[in-house]
Parts: sequence; structure tokens; C-alpha cells
Amino acid sequence: MSHEYYLLGAMVVLALAYAIPQLLRVRAFRGAMLVTCPENKKPAAVKVSVWRAAMAAVLGRRHLELCNCSRWPERRDCPQDCICEIVGDPEGHRVWNVATEWFRGRACACCGKPITRLGHLDRRPALLDAQHKSVEWDAIPPEKLPEALWGSKPVCWNCHIADTFVREHPDLVTYRPWERSGPLGEYTPQKRDGQGTPTQRAA
Repeated sequence: MSHEYYLLGAMVVLALAYAIPQLLRVRAFRGAMLVTCPENKKPAAVKVSVWRAAMAAVLGRRHLELCNCSRWPERRDCPQDCICEIVGDPEGHRVWNVATEWFRGRACACCGKPITRLGHLDRRPALLDAQHKSVEWDAIPPEKLPEALWGSKPVCWNCHIADTFVREHPDLVTYRPWERSGPLGEYTPQKRDGQGTPTQRAA
């Protein structure tokens, strides 16, 4: 009986040794992906059915199909030719990675502080559009993200919250301009003349 248990244990170990690498490869296809739709040549957001891909991988087959697309349900019967784009570079097509690369090395357009690396548990940076309205990048529909990135500037989370508050509650905001005039170069409130207008320092 003990030999049977050893044999069973060995078979389980071998099965796991085969299945785990296959599942790790399939893991690269998780999450929302950005592709160029072969039909209209415009950005589309898709998701690969990771569960079906994992089952096929365990059985020794490679099978990828979509479980969601921003053009569905109207084009649900499409041939899913966009999968070929994902197979070649799944990491480069993931929405999260596209945003990460765009924010990399950039600074906030409002305060000038560097944008930190994106984290799933961190406060998300935002985009400042041409109308000077900020919105968190992950609040934008994935298929519209490339266009939004093209015409926007990066904004840190703190400036985004301040901008949103000023825009939504202007009656609760008091404008108080500051200048770098302290003895140690720190910011201090600008002095105002008798009419309440900030005075200009002499050059």
C-alpha cells in the first residue's frame, strides 16, 4: 500500500511540475488589453478568457479566445483576428502597462513633482485635458485611453484632488497666491495693496 501512495505522490508532483509552468505562461494574458481592431483600425479594449486558456494549456494545447471586447455585442461574431497582436507581446498590450510606460519619467504639470511608479494600492495619478479638467487615468474607458494620453498632461493625485475640489466647490475656495519671498526661500502669502490686489515685487 505504501508503494501505491509513493507512486500517487510522484504522479501528483509530476503533474504539478508540468501544469504550473503552463499556467504561468497563460497568466501573461490576464487583464484588459489594448489592440488595434483589424476591421476599423481603431483602438479597442479586449479581455482574453484566461480560464479557457489555462484549461487548454494543462491539456497540452494552446487556445486563446476573447471573453470581452469594447465593440461587443455589436461585433461579437468577429473572427477575433486581434488576438495575433496580443500573442506577440501580451505585456506591451496590457492597459496597466501602457499607462505605466506613459507616466514613467514624467512630472506633474501643476506642482512639478515626479510621478511615482504606478501601484495597484497607491493613489492613482490623473490626466489634465485641454479644458484643464483632470480625471484619474483608470476612470477613462480603456479603448479611449490612447486618445486621452495623446492630448493630456500628467497630474499627481494631490493636484488632481485639489483641482477637482476647486472645480466642484468654487464657493468654498479662497484664492490666496503665494510667492517665494521668505528669508530661507520659503513660500509666503503675497502682500496686497489697499484694493486687495497682490503687489508685484521689484526686479
